[in-house]
Amino acid sequence: MFLVTAIISTECVRDILEDLKTAGIEGVTLSKVKGKGRFIESYESTEEHIRLEIVVSDRYYKDLAKEAIRTNARNLTKGSGKIWVTPVLEVERIRTGERDTEALTHTAVQKEPALMEELLQECFTAEDTPAS
Repeated sequence: MFLVTAIISTECVRDILEDLKTAGIEGVTLSKVKGKGRFIESYESTEEHIRLEIVVSDRYYKDLAKEAIRTNARNLTKGSGKIWVTPVLEVERIRTGERDTEALTHTAVQKEPALMEELLQECFTAEDTPAS
């Protein structure tokens, strides 16, 4: 699993998100950030950008995500942004308890009732417990 992080121009976000969705990559976090590629003299000289973060399950989706970002953010001038990739050791979907690859896919929506039943079985026993 990988975390693909990019700092990109605000103008290209919509196109990147459309390409990511087409590639089957839906889990994306966007944050407004300010920064500059080189040393800055003051905060006022920084520019607003978007930080995009995506956790993907394998190299195939990592490459698709990078290509979607690269294709839409590249404008051949300084300030097009940066992409970096970090290994991810573990992922857990809080709602269902799914881990790693299953936590990154959207098949959980289809199997949610079965998962919920399984979770309920783990949480409750068939034994009667006194109320007091």
